[in-house]
Amino acid sequence: MHKKTPVLILAALLAGGVAPAADQIPAGHNRIEAVANSRVILRSDLDAYEAEYLKKMRAHLSPEQIPDRKTVRKQALDQLINTSLVEQLGEKMGVTISDVQLDQMMETAARMNGTTVQKMYEESFRREGLTPAQTREKFRREALISELQSISVRKRIKISNQEIDRMVEMLKAEGGHETFYHVAGIFLKITSSMSPQEMDAVEKQAEDLVRRIRAGENFAKLAARYSQDEKAADGGDWGTVNIHSLPTIFADNVVNTKPGDIVGPVRGDAGFLIIKVIDVKGARFQPDVKVHLRHILIKPTVILSDARVTDQLEKIRSRVLSGESDFATEARKYSEDPASAVEGGDLGLVNPEIFDPLFAQNIKPLGAGEISAPFRSSYGWHIAQMLEKKTDPNSNSALKDQAFQLLFSKRYNEELIMWLNELRNDSYIKITDPELSGQAQKQE
Repeated sequence: MHKKTPVLILAALLAGGVAPAADQIPAGHNRIEAVANSRVILRSDLDAYEAEYLKKMRAHLSPEQIPDRKTVRKQALDQLINTSLVEQLGEKMGVTISDVQLDQMMETAARMNGTTVQKMYEESFRREGLTPAQTREKFRREALISELQSISVRKRIKISNQEIDRMVEMLKAEGGHETFYHVAGIFLKITSSMSPQEMDAVEKQAEDLVRRIRAGENFAKLAARYSQDEKAADGGDWGTVNIHSLPTIFADNVVNTKPGDIVGPVRGDAGFLIIKVIDVKGARFQPDVKVHLRHILIKPTVILSDARVTDQLEKIRSRVLSGESDFATEARKYSEDPASAVEGGDLGLVNPEIFDPLFAQNIKPLGAGEISAPFRSSYGWHIAQMLEKKTDPNSNSALKDQAFQLLFSKRYNEELIMWLNELRNDSYIKITDPELSGQAQKQE
């Protein structure tokens, strides 16, 4: 059941609704604002998400940094279109999140954030005015989209042993020290469908923005107004990350920079990027903990529901805890992970980050000898037993684990942008409001 997956997964977006008659535009509140393949986005959908998007901006930006209403609305519509396309892809792939799985995911998220599901409901109502039912559906949608992105993007990533070895040598040369950059960016995308003149116009816009920034205009305000990625609502802020995990277009251009530096515009495969270096810090390398565990996997089917699977796993867990049976025997008899079942469910001593993210989250809090309650991953339902946790800061394998994770994070962020662009390019998209349909945003 091993999967090499990123630990950072970009935040998912709320989706628009569905309505019939995409070829007609009804008047009033529910006129059609956009068509994305077989789904339409209504004015009510856009109004609701625009309000949500504006709340996110207000949480990260000062009032003077927030762009005008038309810009906010256009960005919200772009996000809704992306979300609609991803959801439609998920429907084709048959990816769903059941109520039982949703309960388990929310419990895991609450535990990892040091809170409870009830407190999550209360905070959601206080911050956004959402009822518990609305909060659950929002969480379900965000989790579903994150999973779809992860499934689709990780298939595109190939990391060779030679690349890992080169990264290990780089880490060794740094003597156990890591450099972390706090960066922000303004991203202006280009697509294969653009004419040379259109690409030149985007490049000119990027150059004009750099001049405005150097002349003293606020970077976060310009990022919120012009950046064409999901970081716009955060004023372009990417946070503080290891330089080796930054997308190549970032990493290659921020080496040896200092706080306050402005870099760019630099051109990548997906567009032009302007970078602001906010801070630079160093730290000692903290190796990943290795875990030795075993698990039992049972997959739900049309006949075998989630509830019946979890009930079966609970009974297995009870037999092991009572001493009536042992974990290895139960794994050989019931586990549907053929690679580990013959070994009594044993997965060996490994870096937990190689597992499916949901699996890794649920084994993280386990102590030695502890058996988890049933939990869901992309593969099905599991119970897992932690045998030991081990740290070897000087081992070459620890450096290889770190090298792989850094390379994967770098590639994941790059491939996610390219995948979303390809998804849009291969889709039918029609925006009915001419003011919201322009490729590049006019500078003011």
